[in-house]
Amino acid sequence: MKGVLFFIAVILMSTGMACKKDTSDDVQEPEPILLAQVFDYKLYFHDISDLIQGYENERDSIQQVRTLTEHWVRDRLILVEAEKKFPKEANLGKLIEDYRQSLLRHYFEQKTIEENLDTVITEEDLLAYYEANKDLHRLPSGILRGYYFKIRRPDGRNNTFPKLWKSFPEKNFDEVMAYVDEHAITNWSDSSAWREMKMVIQLFPEGTLSPRSIRSNQGVYKEDREYIYALYPLEVYQENEVAPLGRIREHAARFILHQRELELLENIKKEIYDRDMQDERVKIYNE
Repeated sequence: MKGVLFFIAVILMSTGMACKKDTSDDVQEPEPILLAQVFDYKLYFHDISDLIQGYENERDSIQQVRTLTEHWVRDRLILVEAEKKFPKEANLGKLIEDYRQSLLRHYFEQKTIEENLDTVITEEDLLAYYEANKDLHRLPSGILRGYYFKIRRPDGRNNTFPKLWKSFPEKNFDEVMAYVDEHAITNWSDSSAWREMKMVIQLFPEGTLSPRSIRSNQGVYKEDREYIYALYPLEVYQENEVAPLGRIREHAARFILHQRELELLENIKKEIYDRDMQDERVKIYNE
């Protein structure tokens, strides 16, 4: 192997000089360099030469040759072992042909979808799906979206937050947000995110909050010796209620697109059938 690698190094070093030399019809093609052999499989240098272009020095190129050769040997050993275990009675040619046909069908379907599928999903499409499939989207546990803040209790009379909170969010919204930006340990100011109700309950002191006590547009305020806990749910859905459309929007869009794909492919296949059954080269002999 060292001799082979030395020869390869010479080739790699001389490659850059080849363009400076005149070529003639008398130059003979060099013998192919055999790098490895695994039973009847052989790996030649020209099989991997394209993969080692771009290295700045021959040392890196030779290391890459070693690595590629090692990988090739490992792969071929697995292939030889697989050939030993492959059942003799299996029709390899038929398996290959079945796989080829499967690839062709897959390519045809993907190309058809890429070129013809309507991917625009309107709000009306989503609402139609939602109304038709409500029972499929009942919640296994409660969810909510809204605001939640955990704030360290201030000392003395500096605790202005309870007064601001009493009329939040209809009033004092900007004041509350400014306060929690400065003081909150936990700040859920993004009210669009849906949260699991069980997880929200765990954010409060143990035993102070239950799922049924959480209602839409009714604030929750709790304190202990160290912290203030404030929750304002904008929307609340209890266990076994139908999930809101906003919660399942992405699922609904995927479902609609999938149904369109199936319908598109079915229509295309019918068009091809109706068209080509008129061709005299298509015959059915068992009718």
